[in-house]
Amino acid sequence: MSAGTGNGSPATQNSAIGTRLRDARIARKLEPEAVAEALHLDTDIIRAIERGDMALLPAPIFVQGYLRSYARLVGLPEDDLIREYNAEHTEPPPLSVISVGDKQPLFRLPSARIIRNVILIMLGVIMLWLAYPFVEQLMTLQGNETTEQLPGRLELPPEFDGKQPSDNPG
Repeated sequence: MSAGTGNGSPATQNSAIGTRLRDARIARKLEPEAVAEALHLDTDIIRAIERGDMALLPAPIFVQGYLRSYARLVGLPEDDLIREYNAEHTEPPPLSVISVGDKQPLFRLPSARIIRNVILIMLGVIMLWLAYPFVEQLMTLQGNETTEQLPGRLELPPEFDGKQPSDNPG
């Protein structure tokens, strides 16, 4: 007996899953090429799944998706196949970052909210500073446009302002 074909070995389980998928495919009268086209996979991947050849398959997370789609296509219970596959291919949990103590940063930046508010205030001040000459000019123009005299105030022409014009200078 060759290695990987004993009872309970991963190769046996994989080929059992692959055999179930292959038998269901044959029962539906589908060729491996048709399955590969329907699942948007290479025919080599379909054949590797059916043989249980893990060396030709990508990471287990991708194989789970392939198995689920293949089972759905041929009418097998996808969750059962995935459970069987996961029982044999348990991956270690992803690496986690462990802190190396309570090291405080040398310089701590203020929060983004404070920075945003300071920038908005600075932009407002700059806009007011830039707009001030235009506002001042507008106010001056509005003051000069009024030609009508105010009530209760009489403006006399220059010859009646109380000074006598003299013909001789000095």
